[in-house]
Amino acid sequence: MTTITTQRNTVITEAPEPDDVMVEVILFGEGDTPGTVCARKLRHLPIKHYQECLDWAVAIADQMARPVYVVPLNHNDIFRTKRWDPYREAIAGMDHQERGELRRMIVTTAAEVMRDSDDPEIRADMFHVLRQLKVTYES
Repeated sequence: MTTITTQRNTVITEAPEPDDVMVEVILFGEGDTPGTVCARKLRHLPIKHYQECLDWAVAIADQMARPVYVVPLNHNDIFRTKRWDPYREAIAGMDHQERGELRRMIVTTAAEVMRDSDDPEIRADMFHVLRQLKVTYES
């Protein structure tokens, strides 16, 4: 674990490992109940944005009351912890029509990203998603 000291605060992070796929920034602030602390997680970004997230966290750290965390995540962190349970529960609670609509949105988004992205790695990732959803097939 690495601690970066700013003028009046700290940023806590770990160097990304080769198997890390995402990064998240966590800010701690006052909870809903007086005297409690609550984590506010910002959106997850691909791991290639790690340095950008770290630079941003260092830039805003002095404005925050508590340390800022920049956390690289691998598939094990994502799928085998309770971190994604709210999303799993939301999807599990959907009826067939809602799941179908979610699938259509995912397929459309993956196809658009595959079409519009200049990054061959991202296009390959989206093609892999479409193959997992059985939208494409190998001849």
